[in-house]
Amino acid sequence: MKTKINKQNIHYRLRHWDLYLINILGLGLGICFYYIFGQKIEIIVACLAATISISTGLRQYKVEEDKIFKELFEKFNNLYDEKFNERLNEIVDNTLEVDEKLIVDYLNFCSEEYLWFRKHRIPYVVWSAWKEGILFHLRKEPIKRIAEKERIQKESYYGLFEALSI
Repeated sequence: MKTKINKQNIHYRLRHWDLYLINILGLGLGICFYYIFGQKIEIIVACLAATISISTGLRQYKVEEDKIFKELFEKFNNLYDEKFNERLNEIVDNTLEVDEKLIVDYLNFCSEEYLWFRKHRIPYVVWSAWKEGILFHLRKEPIKRIAEKERIQKESYYGLFEALSI
């Protein structure tokens, strides 16, 4: 467990490495151009202004990515809680009659999650957790039987079945 904490600390400290690198390179270029093009301070200022502008744009891009992830995460978790969680557990526990439409809807829901993961909108760690939950349900009868029938239409599920290795 200690290595995970250390990796997380390193990741946290280096989360803006690209911004640091851009600004350091910009300063380095500014200093080089300062000496190459006649020791004018405006050259350094222009290079710094350009790199700060690039850094700000990159930071804004990352913030937008985080907003998109947050929206998707909340959407998927709320939909799962509202529509699937209780009913799937009842099917697994044999306390609810099998609802094939519900299971197909669940597979479509899972394939949408996987699609957003493939588009790099869902982080790997989140997808891994969701994947384990998906596999839990897909290994249980009668969900397994319906999923195997749906697996034939694999293009309809954006490669979900291949990703799950089932």
